[in-house]
Amino acid sequence: MSLQLFFVAPSRPAPTEAGAGVASSAVQRMFHSVWNFPVALLLVLSACQSINSDPAYDRAVSEIRAVTGAKSVFHPGLAPTATRERVAEILTGGLDLSEAVELGLLNNLAFRASFHNVGMAHADRVQAGLLSNPSLIAALRFPSAGGSAEFEGRLFGNLLDIWQVPRRERVAESALQRRVLELAHQASLLAGEIRVAYVEATTSDRLHTIAQENLQSARRLLELTEARLEASAGTSIDVNLARLEFLDSKIALRDAELAAGEASRTLLGLLGFGPHEVGIRLVELWNEDPPKLPSQAELERLALTRRLDLRAAKEAVQQAAAEVERQRGLFARSIDVGLAAEKEGDWSLGPGVRIELPVFDQNQAQVAKALEALQQCEALLAAMQLSARQEVNSAWAHAQASWDALEIYRDELLPNSEATLTQARESYELGKTTLLPALEAQRQLLTARSAYALRQFQAATALSDLERATGTPRETLLTEQFEQEERQL
Repeated sequence: MSLQLFFVAPSRPAPTEAGAGVASSAVQRMFHSVWNFPVALLLVLSACQSINSDPAYDRAVSEIRAVTGAKSVFHPGLAPTATRERVAEILTGGLDLSEAVELGLLNNLAFRASFHNVGMAHADRVQAGLLSNPSLIAALRFPSAGGSAEFEGRLFGNLLDIWQVPRRERVAESALQRRVLELAHQASLLAGEIRVAYVEATTSDRLHTIAQENLQSARRLLELTEARLEASAGTSIDVNLARLEFLDSKIALRDAELAAGEASRTLLGLLGFGPHEVGIRLVELWNEDPPKLPSQAELERLALTRRLDLRAAKEAVQQAAAEVERQRGLFARSIDVGLAAEKEGDWSLGPGVRIELPVFDQNQAQVAKALEALQQCEALLAAMQLSARQEVNSAWAHAQASWDALEIYRDELLPNSEATLTQARESYELGKTTLLPALEAQRQLLTARSAYALRQFQAATALSDLERATGTPRETLLTEQFEQEERQL
């Protein structure tokens, strides 16, 4: 239901025709001056609103660099040539882990497309700050009995915008910040996938090298059995057993080549390249000594304060709270004020108001809906915080177990397996034992080498999981400077 009220002040009749013309002109000038003022004001306010999304992109890039440790990140506002030059610079020489993350954040096409979500949210933020367009009602009537035409005009603008624009802006600003944090969280997930793919690619290369070494070892053993057979010191059974071991090693080498190729293609896809676009040489990643990790309590605190998905969830709560406030302010949805002008012989001009009366719909349903959304966001935030703490503890436990297992492999299993194989070969060559101990020792060494490489992969993956769980890149997480800063806070 809407109510329209008009207050029209008629002009006084002019005594003469010339005087009427002067009065009519004065009223018209007055009408045009009053008409031009709100139009000019609206144009000025509209001109003050910028659609330049670069500041929002800058915020996103800053968040992404903080959570991933990347030196440079794709920015839609930068010239494409600058991005291409940085990509070419990174590809020069070997590619280490941090450079791989930076390369993916510059060149991954799906990630680059996600930036436009921030641009659209910024456009919504600008839209929220704009006043509603005024409405103009104009009518020209011709009397059926003849005579001069009659004109009626009304110009209205929504008075509630004065109070609603700041509330709309708060909602849109929270939505924009949420989009920024969601993009940065997506970047952190992409960085984690790149780290895991990088580790898997280097592990596959290492397993390929181990398979080559195992093939050479099996070839030497086969040559040894053939030499002993020629010297009548061995049997054809020994030769056949050694040949079977050699053939198994050839198959294992082929499988290792296939796995290395698949791992390389996966990494190239995450970096934004096709399978044959570029050739990348990965830098060896392994560190024999386990990293010094913060305590579990410290890691949980980092997760609750740094993880971008949690920060985005907090922004969702802020946005929902702002929406509740905005809906409560929409008790009356439309109060339009403006001017009304009529010409029935003489011009008349006066103010007008159009009010929607909140008789049936008092916006109570939308307020209740907004309150439900707020409670839902708060519950989701609490659930995400609990899940984050569990993820941190799980990643920490996996990292510790992986490094403990690596220490056992490095200090005991590998040296003992290598010594056992050497002794078994020497014993077989001297005729003290059969071939079976040498074959078994070789298989144990093969298994130990492969298992050690896989344990290294698990340890590196656990560290990547810890980065993701805490929202902190390893370049920051494992530095003494960071630990000192955190203790001072």
